[in-house]
Amino acid sequence: MPILFCVYNLKDKKMTTEYDKYLVDTKVPGIRGAPWCTAFHTWKVENVLAPAVSEPVGALPSESPYSYIAKMEVSDLNVIVEFLGTEDGKKFMGSWSVYLDPTTIFTMCRNME
Repeated sequence: MPILFCVYNLKDKKMTTEYDKYLVDTKVPGIRGAPWCTAFHTWKVENVLAPAVSEPVGALPSESPYSYIAKMEVSDLNVIVEFLGTEDGKKFMGSWSVYLDPTTIFTMCRNME
């Protein structure tokens, strides 16, 4: 099953409360209700805790380089790609794009266990 991650910041950090409401009211139910989605979860990064390596280079950033991470499991990658090409898909992604910084990335990953 394909797993997609979205790693992102908001366009304007002052929009956090508005985005959180949009995420809970619109994005989460919309994606979870899609026939191609088997799971969707979003995490808000709160703190930089410690280096993840034994010999870090430089100082830790004062804040995380990313604010959010979303994980989406999809049953069929071709179906989601087709959906994104439809008018409904474009509207759905357009509504999300109001909030997300242009440096946002989608990655496709596989479990290493």
